[in-house]
Amino acid sequence: MRKPSLALFVLSTALLTSNVFAFSIKKKAIPNQGIFGIEVAGSDVSFYGRADQILSVSFQEYVVTGAGIVSEVVIDLRGSNQLLRIYNVRPPGTTDVSERANRMSAANSENRGLDPSAATKLPVPSQIQALESKVTNLTSAGTAGLVVKTYPTTTHAKTVEMMVSSKSELLAFYKSFQSLYCGTAVNASPGATVDQADPTSNLQMVNQIGGNIFSIQ
Repeated sequence: MRKPSLALFVLSTALLTSNVFAFSIKKKAIPNQGIFGIEVAGSDVSFYGRADQILSVSFQEYVVTGAGIVSEVVIDLRGSNQLLRIYNVRPPGTTDVSERANRMSAANSENRGLDPSAATKLPVPSQIQALESKVTNLTSAGTAGLVVKTYPTTTHAKTVEMMVSSKSELLAFYKSFQSLYCGTAVNASPGATVDQADPTSNLQMVNQIGGNIFSIQ
């Protein structure tokens, strides 16, 4: 049997490992400006909720035995018994190691009264980063975008879950969502006297998330 050519192998690998940065915000795409939406591009996975009911949005990273490193955004809504989790799962790589080593180096310098920004940095060769990216994409290609749950432990755990293709995609979503959530605007009834020191005053803090659809890959 004829062996595939090197050029064909390189082309196939490039197609499988291409990770197009696809995060975007469709501003004012929902007629009801009190509702926001999150959609996973190229799928039917989506979530819609009331913007004025968002209690918190958070980002964290942790290690799961047998799975790797999880980067996760959690959105908590008032009056709901469900949590919205959006995450990326990846095997540990040299970038993760170098980031933690550099943070420890900076902290050590600061503790010794030195400038933490001048601490020695551990670089990651671009060739290694490219290779790791290809391996990660190839190993996750079969389940890309699919959330794995253990029945019935997590199936009924009151969570709505979405998976994104990369940590950078997740961070782009988180920073945009956080910015709009924290960028509040004052809204009061017409003619009302607003006194921020008076808790009974007709004052409402409205975030800028309503009406937008966040599209993630």
